[in-house]
Amino acid sequence: MLDAAPIIATMTPAWRNHVSYGDIVSFRFPLAEDGDGTPPKPRPCLILDIEERGGVRYALLAYGTTSRRRSNTGYEVHVRRRADYLAAGLDEPTRFVGARRLLVPLTSEGFVISRSTGAPVLGRLDGAPFEAMNAVRGRIHAERDIAAERRSHRRRRGGAVRDRDFTVEQRTPRRTVPARKAVQA
Repeated sequence: MLDAAPIIATMTPAWRNHVSYGDIVSFRFPLAEDGDGTPPKPRPCLILDIEERGGVRYALLAYGTTSRRRSNTGYEVHVRRRADYLAAGLDEPTRFVGARRLLVPLTSEGFVISRSTGAPVLGRLDGAPFEAMNAVRGRIHAERDIAAERRSHRRRRGGAVRDRDFTVEQRTPRRTVPARKAVQA
């Protein structure tokens, strides 16, 4: 198992050049409940991906929670075993909700920098949680590719379906007629 202490000790203010998917960072993830004007509280977030767009590096973050409620579900990565969550720099069992993700530049002020390390990195996933994260990443990438293919297909066809291989049929609704009672003579 990977020891999180050396990772954190080697982090510098240049952490942005070293973070990778699987790292856990402290980030002020905005929530609907935080709409009362107070800034969002820092929480552990899992980096699902690092992307570069226009020369700027971005992190795709998954929301982390210790809540066991059924809300905030989908594309989850559970870190339950004590050895796993301690190695990841977490204090208690945590689940990361990939359905609730945010793409942010690594220069975002939402990252909470630790005074002792000079970086927001808390630790890193390893073992079974890392494998579960890779499965979630695979699903997210596949869905992204499928959506891109659909958009490409629509553009090639001019944005609208021109050569229809189906027919739209409109029917007038039938009125139900009550059954008549038989009259005996």
